Amino acid sequence: MFIFRKVSLLQLPSTSTRSSFQLDIRWLGPRRESFREFTSNMEQNEANLGKFVRVDTTGYSFTDSTGKRIAKYGIYWGKDDTRNGIRTLPDGASNVAAMLTAILEAINVAREEDPPPSLLIYSDLLTSDTLLRDLSGWAKRDFYLRNQEAKMKNSEILHDLFLAVQGLHLKIVHKPSITPEDPKNRVTIAIMEGIVKKVQDHKVEKLETKREEIEIGTTLDKNGNIVRQASKSWPIVYVSARCKQNKEFVSAGYCTHWPDGPAGGKSFRYAPFPVTLFRAELAAIEEALKQTVDAELKNVTIITSSAHFMTGWQRRWIRTTEEHRPYTGKFYFDRICDLCARIDNVNFRYELESAESEIGMELEKKCTQGLSYALVGKDKSEYELELEDLVRDKEFRQEGVPIVRLYKTGTDFNAGYVWEESDGIQCCGTPSVLIRILEEAVARNESTILIRADSEKLIKSFEALLEVWRRTGWRNSQHKRIAKSAEWEKAWNLKQKIHVCWEIMQPVDEDDRRQNQRIPAYIKPSKS
Repeated sequence: MFIFRKVSLLQLPSTSTRSSFQLDIRWLGPRRESFREFTSNMEQNEANLGKFVRVDTTGYSFTDSTGKRIAKYGIYWGKDDTRNGIRTLPDGASNVAAMLTAILEAINVAREEDPPPSLLIYSDLLTSDTLLRDLSGWAKRDFYLRNQEAKMKNSEILHDLFLAVQGLHLKIVHKPSITPEDPKNRVTIAIMEGIVKKVQDHKVEKLETKREEIEIGTTLDKNGNIVRQASKSWPIVYVSARCKQNKEFVSAGYCTHWPDGPAGGKSFRYAPFPVTLFRAELAAIEEALKQTVDAELKNVTIITSSAHFMTGWQRRWIRTTEEHRPYTGKFYFDRICDLCARIDNVNFRYELESAESEIGMELEKKCTQGLSYALVGKDKSEYELELEDLVRDKEFRQEGVPIVRLYKTGTDFNAGYVWEESDGIQCCGTPSVLIRILEEAVARNESTILIRADSEKLIKSFEALLEVWRRTGWRNSQHKRIAKSAEWEKAWNLKQKIHVCWEIMQPVDEDDRRQNQRIPAYIKPSKS
């Protein structure tokens, strides 16, 4: 006997635009073996997945000879795929954290494609099959335990994972990488076989940089068009990257070098997963453009030895083959395009590096220096800042520093801002009101101002999130542009000219009430 029941579902982050109901079919008669096999046989179900891109992940931990807990994870996209890799988490991380991080990194890499592919992720995580549904429930209580006394274990990873899966067509399936029949980790073995093959073929230094059909000296503009007569008077910046193999791990360093420019150049260690030479080269190009913008240069020529970048830039990052091997680092392409839009003229010139030349030796020196730096993951230090880290008490006010009071909408106060003992300005909207205050401070030739505000969110956005957004090219964790990105960037630029101190109106004092009366009350226009 069958029972049919219509069940309403919450909108899960997993996935598609299908209607929000399902048919729950239950068999109340004797359970037959054939029925049980149909519902549990994953191999048969895989045949119906269509064009899903499959990725195998693994996560594990162990104790080394010194008693220290080591956690690692691996991601395998397929044979000879440059996105394959094994990574180590910070000391003390658990195997569950490694499994969750592997899933998160696989999703982030898939999101670099536009549009992202349908994704089938195999994981060691025992709760993989219900993870998407669980994430939705955990997010409703902000990843706190049910008793609300503390955050869940790995809450930060789970939060990032919840954001990453939004809008994706995604399946996460439990498939152990180690079984009683095969005690060796099948995912790490597959990854290591590819790495060993590259070492044997002496291709470690050429990850993702197979020779493309592009002539030395080719110059492209910021739209990917060939430049026939490039200007020789523009500032020049060289970019370069190096990869180093250490057993199963790949590390990368990159640099910029201005022979005659204002920035001089810098060295960096590449941190994001997966670590490849091509991604490090893209990071170097992005950094060169950031330095160009910071120096307020109108024109620049970037010299790179990456033929892969040149062909990708010319084709606007679109692979012309049917094989599912897109150009990686799509988010770098988007951020490089954003930076190019802020510079009048940008040329990219393809030149081979000469190890014996002065420039070549300088690039080698800086890349090697970058490789020597400690590996630092995604910098989220600003996220950890609390309000008390960002504001000061009234007794610490400095004499001669002007005070600006800022009032948000939705309170009993008039929305706007007022300089001490001056006429107030009726104004609202973030960050436009901050921009107006900072522009007035610049016009007054002030070097430091004190802003006393009644909005904790505004203070945190200006002092914490602003720095993170700037590092990520004014894009969020899903590589999409943040709202009002142009205004926030303008606020960041003004912030470099003015030192801003903050106070929070907690509690509101008599001076706050008296100064607020200088701001005109908002009068809603009448309908004619």
